[in-house]
Amino acid sequence: MNHSPDIQLTKRQRDWLHHLQACEASGKGIAVYAREHGLKDKSMYTSKRALTSKGLFPSTRARFQHVQVVTNKWFIQLPNGVSVSFSGSVH
Repeated sequence: MNHSPDIQLTKRQRDWLHHLQACEASGKGIAVYAREHGLKDKSMYTSKRALTSKGLFPSTRARFQHVQVVTNKWFIQLPNGVSVSFSGSVH
C-alpha cells in the first residue's frame, strides 16, 4: 500500500512500514518475521496499529463474510482470496 504524499512519515515510521510490507509479502507472521530480522514483535505490532490508523497499512480485522447457499452448493471466499466450495448439507 503506498502512502499519500500529504501524510508525512518519520524515518522510523518509513522503516517500520517497509518491514511490515516485507513481512506481509513474505507470508510469515509478525512474530516469525521479527525474530528472523532481530526486531521486537511488540514494536512491529505497535507500529502496524499506528500506521493502520493513519491509513497507510491495510486493516486486518476479522470480518464476517457473506455466505450464499444455492441448492446445497456452498462457496465461501475469505478476504485474503482463499475460497472453499463444497456441496451437500451441513449439520
